[in-house]
Amino acid sequence: MSKIAVPAKKHIRSSFRDAIYTNLNIGMAESYFAAFMLALGISEVTAGIGTVIPQFIGVLFQLFSIRSFFTQYSLKKRMIMFLSLQALSLIPLLGAATFHWSSPSLIIGILAVYWASLLSLNPPWNRLMGHTVPTPFRLKFFSIRNQFAQFSVFLGLIGSGVALYWAKDKGLELTVYVFIFFFGFLLKCMSIYEIKFNHNDYDLAPGSEKRVRLRDFVKKLKGSDQGKLITFLFLFYVTVHFSAPYFNPYMLGKLKFNYLEFMIITSLSYFGRVFMFKIIQERAKQRHVEHLLLIGTVGISTTPLLWTVSQNFWWISLIEFVSGCYWAAFELSTLLLYYQKIEDKERTSALTYITLLNTTGMFLGSLLGAFFMKILPGPWDEYLTLFAASTLIRLMVVVFAPQTNFKGQIPKLIGFNWLSSGRSPLSLLSRPFMGRIKNRKDK
Repeated sequence: MSKIAVPAKKHIRSSFRDAIYTNLNIGMAESYFAAFMLALGISEVTAGIGTVIPQFIGVLFQLFSIRSFFTQYSLKKRMIMFLSLQALSLIPLLGAATFHWSSPSLIIGILAVYWASLLSLNPPWNRLMGHTVPTPFRLKFFSIRNQFAQFSVFLGLIGSGVALYWAKDKGLELTVYVFIFFFGFLLKCMSIYEIKFNHNDYDLAPGSEKRVRLRDFVKKLKGSDQGKLITFLFLFYVTVHFSAPYFNPYMLGKLKFNYLEFMIITSLSYFGRVFMFKIIQERAKQRHVEHLLLIGTVGISTTPLLWTVSQNFWWISLIEFVSGCYWAAFELSTLLLYYQKIEDKERTSALTYITLLNTTGMFLGSLLGAFFMKILPGPWDEYLTLFAASTLIRLMVVVFAPQTNFKGQIPKLIGFNWLSSGRSPLSLLSRPFMGRIKNRKDK
């Protein structure tokens, strides 16, 4: 039995605070990027694909973030650099809301800077977490952190949704976006503070990682289970984003849902993620990680068809809650599989290439979806036909998914007990890592 050292406690507590700041910004600002473009008068299809094109541009920039120009700095310095760039990118969005800049190319360009910094931040952050969180406790750590993170997204969505609903009828919609982006900027500054002052004991110096070239990474994947998994995920992201970017414009443009209804539907998706982690805790401890992946992909595949059953607000809300549950299973399983099969020194490069493939899949799927809607004959409802077609191609990919041999069992998780106990969420979520932990051999 051994106690966790004081620096580790500080690191873990800081990680949870950073999760709050980061995910409040996701719920409050990032989730409303498409709605913001619609508020500026940008078309529905452009608003939909305009949230994906910047991610593709960003992932191309991410390829340069693993070159020697950046890797000469420590992990912490790189994280601060990219966080600062992301914070600064919110300032021109604030200007667009203030002065009503409605140029799609300008907004997409600003969002490209936002996503370039965010995607470049993720690989060093994942490597830092992989270095500091022992393997036997990764599932516990990430499940707790993800629950708390999703709940923070939920709160951010509610805050912005209520404010925008109130402002819509008063003609103050864009004024509220000014405050949204300003508070997003402040939250990013708070994340910078956490990284700068509370992670010193776990920083990794330059030269502690191994850069893997893209062609070597591809060669290593050929014929392996990792290669089958990554190829499958690429195809799955293509089919998912055939319709996914157009769901928000569908709600706000086609169905004319107000901001309050949009907020409820979107936040229920994130609340479904929180709920699913509790189910995983109780039911999945004897299962394998690949079972979670299968559950998630099948559930996500059927969601678009259910959108076509009814346009009733409460029906769509229910479907989004269930969809959030499936996304939780999918995201947790892929995260654990990446940590399980990628060497620590190669993690920054490998995750960069995996993100490139997945984002390319999202970009291609979005373009195919936009083209599909454009060529549909007049009598066809473009959104409902798109959703039905998306379900069909998603299921085709899942049915032909390759068999893999990932057999790592899922241990029992720590759940959201603070909901019933009434104790401080942050202190309870930190407790498993603050007290005594039993030494376990890393299998």
